[in-house]
Amino acid sequence: MSSLQKKETLLIVDDSKFQRVVIRQSLGEYFNFAEAVSGEECLQIMEKESDAIDLVLLDLVMPGIDGFEVLRRRQSMEGFKDTPVIVLTNTESVASQSDAFALGADEFIIKPVDARIALSRINNALGVKRRLQSSRDEQKAWETKSQIDEMTSLFNKMTVERLITKTLTENDNRLHALMLIDIDNFKSVNDVYGHTMGDHVISVIAGVISSQFRSTDYVGRVGGDEFCVLMADIPSREIALIKAENLVSLVKYKENLSIPENISISVGVAFSEADDQCYDELAAKVDQALYVSKKSGKGRYSVYGEEQQAPEKVIQALVWSGSRNVTSMMEFALPDYVQLKTVASVEEIRSCMEEKTDEDIPALIVDVSEEEDQGQRRWQELRKLKEEHTFSMIAICKEGNLAQMKCALETEELSDLLLAPLEANTLKRRVKIWMQNCKL
Repeated sequence: MSSLQKKETLLIVDDSKFQRVVIRQSLGEYFNFAEAVSGEECLQIMEKESDAIDLVLLDLVMPGIDGFEVLRRRQSMEGFKDTPVIVLTNTESVASQSDAFALGADEFIIKPVDARIALSRINNALGVKRRLQSSRDEQKAWETKSQIDEMTSLFNKMTVERLITKTLTENDNRLHALMLIDIDNFKSVNDVYGHTMGDHVISVIAGVISSQFRSTDYVGRVGGDEFCVLMADIPSREIALIKAENLVSLVKYKENLSIPENISISVGVAFSEADDQCYDELAAKVDQALYVSKKSGKGRYSVYGEEQQAPEKVIQALVWSGSRNVTSMMEFALPDYVQLKTVASVEEIRSCMEEKTDEDIPALIVDVSEEEDQGQRRWQELRKLKEEHTFSMIAICKEGNLAQMKCALETEELSDLLLAPLEANTLKRRVKIWMQNCKL
């Protein structure tokens, strides 16, 4: 923060005097503070003095009106609902965090408060407010609502495409770089944790992307989990490539980012040429580059027109299931370097295994939880395949269905047995053990 920049004011809402003192001492160098000792006092302050508060640090567990109730009432308070709120919690419970996000919380911080993490997340939350305010101040003549994506405060698809076309047309002799950025494994987050967590992931990734570029670059959201950036008039290609590499790395290592472990981003990069006169022409090139990143293992960037490096060895797990929930759970739990492929018959499994070595397909997940014959036919077919190839076989049976479990165990070929419905955190621990056993 610049020494000339006015400090922003944070409202600490916590019934613990000790916690309020810790936060003030840890972050007093960066912010001014107001305090409230209860949910009731917080609502009173925001009713009368919301213009003076830039962000609220809200404890969830308090006597009387707790943090969840404050979030509920905030939704109908004009002066409060646009103020960022970070919840303070003693637990890493996904359910508790999801409930807070569903009520409009912007971020969370685990107590005891780590000053470095708190500062990063407070600045991320304030960054959205700062960018939106800057956009409003600098573009007063614009119809902001029709040009800004409401969730991320980035340009929306129509606006960013128009701005990129304008830049390409008016500066066709300059070097421009277009990036297309897609969130990897996003569907599994929506399926496992719900759309509230999915929206949170989109907002966090949007903040990471926008923080890496100049005010003269155009950053927009062009799809549900897809973003684009135009770096206009750059002196060299290397500058854009460094930016792309940094973006991939920031999301991969997730320092101070409250997003699931399996989230990464794939990036496509294309550089403008004289005949690129509109967004669609350059977008067609960058889309091809993004496709290469996706097919090469995700979590990387590729450049249109450049010879691609050979992808790293692709490890592939097969799942035989008719359940979208099971497939999404497995996609969520598997590490980034393992691709999940769905199959629907022994013939498909055999075809996959003939294309790769046994080491490239370390596991076959067989879901019999909805099979009327308890999976007998499926296991019979798989016994013969097991004689031809070496791989681990994991069964998914319905919890409480002893006939299914007995039928699965009688194969004497299982590496593990899971019970449906699957639970995300338990599944991740089991998958980690599989990977260790396979030395992957």
